[in-house]
Amino acid sequence: MKKIIVVLLSVIMLFLAACNNQETPDNEDKEKEVSVADYFPFTENVHYKYNGIGNEYAEFETYVDYIKDGVMQIRTLNPGTVSITVYTIEDGALKQVYNEGETYYRYDYTASRGTEEILIQEPIEVGTSWTLSDGSTRSITAVDASVEVPYGTYKALEVTTVGKDSTLKQYYAKGVGPIKREFVSNEDTSSTISSDLATVEKDVPYKQTVRFYYPDFNNDRLVYVEKQIQLNTNDNVINDFEEQLQKAPENSGLTPVMSENTSILGINYDKDTAVVTVDFSKQFISDMNAGSSLEAMLLDSVADTFGNYFQTDKVAITIEGEAYESGHMYFEKGEYMTADWEDVAAYQK
Repeated sequence: MKKIIVVLLSVIMLFLAACNNQETPDNEDKEKEVSVADYFPFTENVHYKYNGIGNEYAEFETYVDYIKDGVMQIRTLNPGTVSITVYTIEDGALKQVYNEGETYYRYDYTASRGTEEILIQEPIEVGTSWTLSDGSTRSITAVDASVEVPYGTYKALEVTTVGKDSTLKQYYAKGVGPIKREFVSNEDTSSTISSDLATVEKDVPYKQTVRFYYPDFNNDRLVYVEKQIQLNTNDNVINDFEEQLQKAPENSGLTPVMSENTSILGINYDKDTAVVTVDFSKQFISDMNAGSSLEAMLLDSVADTFGNYFQTDKVAITIEGEAYESGHMYFEKGEYMTADWEDVAAYQK
C-alpha cells in the first residue's frame, strides 16, 4: 500500500511539474504582450492612412523614413503640411524625442533631440501614470478597450491625457500601433475631433516629385525637369540626385550637371542657418570641361535643384569637404550661393 501511495505521489509531482513547465512559456508570452514595443512596432515601408472627423487636419497619413539603432522617424502628411517625428523605445517607454514641421524634403533627423514626451510607459497596466512637461497628466486607462475603426475592431490600449483645456485619448493595438485618437476641448465637450485608422499598406515607398535644373546653354538659360522619385525606409536621396544630375533628357540639348564619374559625397542641411551644403567628389571639377559661362550655369543648376528641394535659397558647394576652387571660380568654405528658381521655366520638348 505504501508503495502505491509513493507511486501516486510521484505521478502527482510529475503532473504538477509538467503543468508548471507548460505555464512558463505562457507567462513569458504574457510578459511579451505587455511590452511597449508591441503597441508601437518599428516596421519598414508601411503606409498608414487615417480618416478625420471634426477637423480638416484630423485626416492624415504616415510613412516610415528611417529606422536605425532603436530610433524611428515617421513622416506625417495632412491637408495643411508635412512634418517628421522621431521616436525611441527606451527605459520601458515609448518617447517622442524630436519633431520638425514643414519637412517636404527627405532628411535624416534620427540623431536630433528636442523636447522629450513619453507616449506609453510601462508597466502596461491601468493606473500607470506620468506627468508631461506642460503639466498635463497622461495615464493608462484601459488595456482591453473595444475600439472599432475602418481598418478593423481591436482590444486596444487606451492612454488618456488630461490637460488644462482638453482631454486626449489615444488607442494602440498590438502589432499595429496607433489606431485612433480622440480630442475633446473643455470649452465644447459635445464636439470630438478624431482620427481613425482606415488602411495599412505594406512594402510601399514614399513618392516625391522633384525638380532637377539643367543648363540650356544654347539659349542662355536654365530649365527644370520634374521627376518622381521613390524612397523606401532608410533610402538616401543622394542616389536619386546623382542619377538625375548625371544625365539630361534625351535629345533635349540640355547639359548634364555632373559627369557619370562624379559622386555626391554628402548633403547637409542646417535648419538653423537654412544652408544646404552639397559635397561633390573631385571629378565634379576635373570632368567639367566647361568655360566660365557654362560653369556658372552648372553651379546655378546645383543651387536651384537643392535649394528648391530643401526650400531655401542658400546652397553651399564643396569638393571632398574643401572649398570650391576651379580655374574660373572660388568660394570660401562656408560661403554659399543664392538659388533663384522663380523665373526658371519647365523644359518643353
